[in-house]
Amino acid sequence: MADFGLGTMSHTDEPEKGSFYVLDTNHSVTKKMSNVSISNGMAWSADHKIFYYIDTPTFTVVAYDFDKKTAEISNKRIIINIPKEDGSPDGMTIDSGGMLWIAHWDGWQITRWNPDTGKKLLSIPLPAARITSCAFGGDNLEDLYITSAKIGLNNDQLASQPLAGSLFVIKNIGYKGLPAFQFGSQ
Repeated sequence: MADFGLGTMSHTDEPEKGSFYVLDTNHSVTKKMSNVSISNGMAWSADHKIFYYIDTPTFTVVAYDFDKKTAEISNKRIIINIPKEDGSPDGMTIDSGGMLWIAHWDGWQITRWNPDTGKKLLSIPLPAARITSCAFGGDNLEDLYITSAKIGLNNDQLASQPLAGSLFVIKNIGYKGLPAFQFGSQ
């Protein structure tokens, strides 16, 4: 069964005050992780056997073995270390080749990574610092939609990045996304 994952965080940005939960199709909620600071990027491998997860302040992407039938996660391992100069890892998606795409808060970019090697494959600069997430869309899942934020930017910062807070689209990016899970589907 396809379950629904969700993370919490402190309203005052206190570290490790959040958790990660799974809502199953019977509407039961189970805590899967504690001591989370900022739940952000989540993605599953095409075969649904690996769950990828970002807790932003750790500057890492971790992988878990994922049991689709029970939504159990196990065997936590760090697969990607994000250099701090690249900006904080935020939202994430996966392409049909199994590569991870990561948005970088205060990093002015989207990056593409190989989760098997931990190597950065591509960096796409953007005209805003606070890149928040990315997702494939369009008729053939070949367009990359990228969100950004302008919260917390001062007037000088806003003047230097007038597109902050915009939605960006890169048409026909050269990669294809995976169809989204539908809650409750097999």
